[in-house]
Order: sequence, then C-alpha cells, then structure tokens
Amino acid sequence: MLSLSSSTNDSTSFFDCFYAKFLWRSIHILYGIVPPTSISDLFESWSKQGNKKLNTLLLTAAAALLWAIWISRNEIVFDKCKPKSFLQVLFRETHWLHQWASLQRLEGLKDQLVTVAVHLEASALAFFSSNGWLAHRHVDVV
Repeated sequence: MLSLSSSTNDSTSFFDCFYAKFLWRSIHILYGIVPPTSISDLFESWSKQGNKKLNTLLLTAAAALLWAIWISRNEIVFDKCKPKSFLQVLFRETHWLHQWASLQRLEGLKDQLVTVAVHLEASALAFFSSNGWLAHRHVDVV
C-alpha cells in the first residue's frame, strides 16, 4: 500500500495512496463517476462527461481534490504530520470548493460548486456518523 510520502511518484500519489483512493471512491459512490487512474485519464474521462457546464464543474471539483491531496502530501513529507482522518482531507477539498466558488463569474457555477461541497460534507458526515464517528468532532481545515 502506498502512502502520501516522499518516496511515491507525484502523479501516483494523486491516485494510488490510501487517502486518494478513499476520496476518489467517495466521489464514485456519491456521483457514479469512475475514479481516474492517472492525470491524463482524469482529463480525458472527466472532461467528456456531459455538457460544457458539467465538465467545468467536474474539472473544478477534481482540481480541488488534487489540491487537497497535494497539500496533505506536503504536510506529511515536509511537516511530518499525517492527516488525522480521511475526513480531514475530504473537508480540505470542500474548503477549496467553497473558496473557488466565490471566485466564479457565473452564478450558476458558483451555486453548483457550493452544492457539491455541501453534499460531499453532509454525505461524509452521515456515512461516518452511522459507522461510529461522532459528528461533533472538529475537523481542522487549512
């Protein structure tokens, strides 16, 4: 099993480490989108899911997920600090979705990004709370 460490290939850590696999599988379960296996697969498959608006939404969400994985990897490598849970990485992604939504020029895209972020958060909390994780525990987002 790969981890988010300095010994992994940068593009591999986006898809093969256990944090990344968890996040991509979460997207698959929630939205039915097949997890990518590489950066080129991501841009090939996710950019051809539907119309231009949907593709923009998907690629923006994918960029937020890649950014969350990258930041988490850097914390492990440079700060020797592992995420406390998968949820910490997932909520880091939703944090960036909220931030990037505020930068969108198109109101529809802005609203859709916020909706995706809120849906991911609510779904993750519902899943984990039904499996013993207490929803009142705080998950830090940087």
